[in-house]
Amino acid sequence: MMRAMKQNGSIASREPPSQNQLLEFLESVTPFRFLQQREKIALIPELERVEYAAGDTIIEQGDDRDQRVYLIFQGSVEVVDPRRGAAARQLTVEERHYFGEWEPLFEEPRVFAVRALQDTVCYALSGQRLLRLVDVSRAFAQALGNILRDRQGIFAAFDHFTVELVRSANRGYVPMVPMTRLYQALQPALHPLASSEAIDFSALEYAIRRLPSNVTRVFAFLLTDQLPAGFIAPHAFFPDVPTSARRRDIWEVLPGKNIVLLRDGISDLVDLVSCLCLYAVEARKIRMRVQQPAAVHALFSAANEEQRSGEAARTERNGVDPEFPFSAEELTRFGRIWPEAPLARLWDIVRHREMFSIRVRRRQNSYNSRRSELWTEQVGSAAKELLGVHPTGLADDIPVHIISSNTHSVTNCLNPWYAQNGTAILQWADSVGHPVVEEQWSNRDDLIYALARDYFLAFPDRAAEAQELAGQNGVVRLKETASTGIQVQIADTARINLDGIDRGVDRGGAAQRAVIVNIDYAFGEQAQHIIRNLLMLFGTRVRSINFLGKAGSLVGKRGDVLVPTAFIAQSSDQFEPLPERDPALIAQLQSRLRANQVHRGPLLTVNGTLLQNRTMLHFYRRIWGCVGLEMEGFHFYRQVIESSQLGVVSPHAVMRFYYYVSDQPLDSAATLSAPMASAEGVPPLYAITRQILSELFS
Repeated sequence: MMRAMKQNGSIASREPPSQNQLLEFLESVTPFRFLQQREKIALIPELERVEYAAGDTIIEQGDDRDQRVYLIFQGSVEVVDPRRGAAARQLTVEERHYFGEWEPLFEEPRVFAVRALQDTVCYALSGQRLLRLVDVSRAFAQALGNILRDRQGIFAAFDHFTVELVRSANRGYVPMVPMTRLYQALQPALHPLASSEAIDFSALEYAIRRLPSNVTRVFAFLLTDQLPAGFIAPHAFFPDVPTSARRRDIWEVLPGKNIVLLRDGISDLVDLVSCLCLYAVEARKIRMRVQQPAAVHALFSAANEEQRSGEAARTERNGVDPEFPFSAEELTRFGRIWPEAPLARLWDIVRHREMFSIRVRRRQNSYNSRRSELWTEQVGSAAKELLGVHPTGLADDIPVHIISSNTHSVTNCLNPWYAQNGTAILQWADSVGHPVVEEQWSNRDDLIYALARDYFLAFPDRAAEAQELAGQNGVVRLKETASTGIQVQIADTARINLDGIDRGVDRGGAAQRAVIVNIDYAFGEQAQHIIRNLLMLFGTRVRSINFLGKAGSLVGKRGDVLVPTAFIAQSSDQFEPLPERDPALIAQLQSRLRANQVHRGPLLTVNGTLLQNRTMLHFYRRIWGCVGLEMEGFHFYRQVIESSQLGVVSPHAVMRFYYYVSDQPLDSAATLSAPMASAEGVPPLYAITRQILSELFS
């Protein structure tokens, strides 16, 4: 509240400063001093002079209406947290500085209260005007970002988590209890209820799908980049442990003990440990619901009944026992997470008590290189089998195109089997009432591709038939991945029946023989190891490197496409601009999307899907102008640039980066934990695939 100030000798009785004085004032305040002169002059009429007496409250904690930013012309203020009593003061802000920028930037209510320490004059600027300055002035935005990151330490929680994880891994042991506390301090966007007592079912499902299926019964993890010498063929000795939404090589070597084979770089370690932290947070909430003896007995009885009688008896029990610690609705949601025996999994959690022991063993200075090299050897052998000559012996005039995409869209578009059998697939889907048919489809071929997986499950012989025809049509698929998780298909365009490929692919310039090497998605830092080996294998014959990825979007909607203009590394803020793409090609891609849009701008390469929160996302959206985030692009691109500079590949090799939007982390209804409909994901995936293949052929 602003009070009237004394007139004799007070600030209020002095003459207001002239325009030149205000201009000098703006030039003394970082980041405003970095605005162009014309921008500062244009800003002056929008500054509102406000005066406060000592002790006046300028900002109320929790206020979501006042979004102004205050520049201190004279005086000083204190930032306080009234909830902390005697320790309420957080910091003091002196004149020629500012406060109040956090809330408009990050779209939050006021985090702290602000009081005048003495008679104080401020010039207030609307939050919307601040955001416009960030948008139009790169210098202003970068200066503001440096203050937020370096002086205010807004990413300190991320740094603490990553540093402690790396340090612990280097010591060989990751302590779960302190790591879980550091994880909760991140306030991950995908785990909005991390600090709440309420069970976050969506976040729990996200973690469970990326953790080993026996996680509720495992106490010990051995994370390693190289298996013990006597167990180089672990499949012969130990049962595999599947993960439904993450490619991991995991074996149960003893009841309660898993070995996990880590992939290149630190990304796999970060992902696994952060998912375990999420699981531990939610498992504790579940366990705390089953504290009373009657609740323990009720769950124990229900789990035994489930084991004896199956699904029907469990459903009938919902809501019958008043001591049962979970509602019928909660049991239904647990049933989605664990479709088989959810009560048994809950009983495991109650007994487990989140007691994980995580040991890390890795070779010093040679992280996963041996498997990458073995994978490269397999790629070379497969290429020799298809082409009749090792990649290093290919004629220099045979172009090689590398595509990083997925295991199906590129080869599906090149396989005439789908054109020949599409009608049969649609008839089958209609006969069984397949739900995907009811979604909105504007392209018949997209629907056929979306149905193919379930069709092949119903008719396995047709899957073998499709794969055989692909082979006859010049596409070979590697059977092994050398535990990298990277599947590979190699295509010889001279053997492809162009009349039978996807109708949306332009065949205009396909007369020249070329080799297409399609590799599956890498994972985080693994991308640089994989692409480095491929570029060295095919060398200067590489004419293009194409990245078809999926990303979280900070603009638009699911199913849109992002075309990056640069990559930014989250860990260092290193900025790597990309070559300009031909506007005509962008327009062509837009025409393929129909109902969705193409967005251009920088992409943020994050360290992990859980290592992001709303503050971080708003920061990179506002300060850097990022349109989305992903995990591999920066690593992939840096390796291509390095190979080009070293002469491994031609500096004229074309680079194409296209991403379809799989989630929107700032929208709780469209995050990775929320299912994506087939009609949202398949059309943009195939639109990008057709675009890349058309550019290669033309």
